[in-house]
Amino acid sequence: MIDKRFLAAITLVVLSGCSSVVGVVRDKNTSTPVSSATVTVIRTSTTTTTDAVGHYMLSGMFISGDTIMINAPGYNIYTGTLKSGAGKEFIDVDLVPKNK
Repeated sequence: MIDKRFLAAITLVVLSGCSSVVGVVRDKNTSTPVSSATVTVIRTSTTTTTDAVGHYMLSGMFISGDTIMINAPGYNIYTGTLKSGAGKEFIDVDLVPKNK
């Protein structure tokens, strides 16, 4: 028999998750798109790369508090936290070039 508290906790996690994270990655100094940046939600290991105009989309079962990491050669790594309770979350990022 399933404990009602366990079922309620599972339901809360499912209802509080978002199904996709989308956005654009740009160079902070020039505002040009960053293509081929790696975008990952750490907890689920869901990964994609940005396209030629810096757009990305991740689909999965993400929850508020998950960490997103964006990495591209020549730039500092960006990390942020998902805040969305449900549906689609939009995260645009301006990557900071590394000091040479």
